[in-house]
Amino acid sequence: MAKEREVQTSLDPTINTTAKRAHKPFPIFKILLGLCLVVLFLVWAIIPAIRGYTLVENKRHFVPQATSAGIPVKDVQFQAVDGVRLSGWLALASPKAPTIILVHGFKENRMGMLPDARFLYQAGYNVLLYDSRGCGASDGWEITLGAREPDDVLGAMRYLKGRSDLLNKHFGLMGNSLGAGIVLLAAAREPAILATVADSSWIDEHAQLDRMYDIPVGRLTLPLLPYEPALVDQLIGAKLADTRPLAVIHQIAPRAVFLIHSSDDQNATTPPSGEHQLFAAAGEPKQEWIAPSGGHTGALKAHPQEYTQRVLSYFAHYL
Repeated sequence: MAKEREVQTSLDPTINTTAKRAHKPFPIFKILLGLCLVVLFLVWAIIPAIRGYTLVENKRHFVPQATSAGIPVKDVQFQAVDGVRLSGWLALASPKAPTIILVHGFKENRMGMLPDARFLYQAGYNVLLYDSRGCGASDGWEITLGAREPDDVLGAMRYLKGRSDLLNKHFGLMGNSLGAGIVLLAAAREPAILATVADSSWIDEHAQLDRMYDIPVGRLTLPLLPYEPALVDQLIGAKLADTRPLAVIHQIAPRAVFLIHSSDDQNATTPPSGEHQLFAAAGEPKQEWIAPSGGHTGALKAHPQEYTQRVLSYFAHYL
């Protein structure tokens, strides 16, 4: 009987396989490898979301102090035309003087425009400098890369038009970097803006959009899931690809535009070639100054006398 059971066991393949499996080591390394691959995939898949959110989020909500302005300013608040509450400073030189609105750059605040505000105020202009949405003391957690900030400028215009202590209703704009494109977009929409200065402007957001489809990893470029542009559009409440100063600068005419750029601007979003395109597309009257040095938005610091003389001469003529 024992021999019969021995023979049956050897002939039963199920029993043999089970015995073999029982003696196999547990493949823990395969499970760990699988988990690592899953984690890497999830990290790769979420990179566009993290990068898109980080692009528009602004944690630098520094509240500027009026004592640091260097000119007499009043704290003011007003609303963008879409209702966002904005904070800024108004420096009143004279009720009979024109007023110039200053717009700062990427994730900065009104402090970035103080050098311009000082020489404009000293020349007799009223100056409004404010924090764009999502910046400084203004409301909002995000910037919108120029898509909705023109509403801030138009809100500033509405606020200034309503002030009874401003007898002169001539208005100009001046912006740097991101703010330069914003003032061009705003001037194209608001006929009461008589003169616009754009320092180191961008032509569109393709430099931002193009980099959303991959990420550099050492010497290699890793393709990414292509949802970051759509996510950014959702976050900012607008279509970033449609934010194009180059497409609307011609609408500013017959009001004046003055483009300033440094020949050695190395910023990927504002190459000098972009200024050439903007100037070619602009209608008359128009001016340009290509500073020989200074880098991105650095022409004022590199050439303060020529910069201020050119800007003041321009505003004196058109305001």
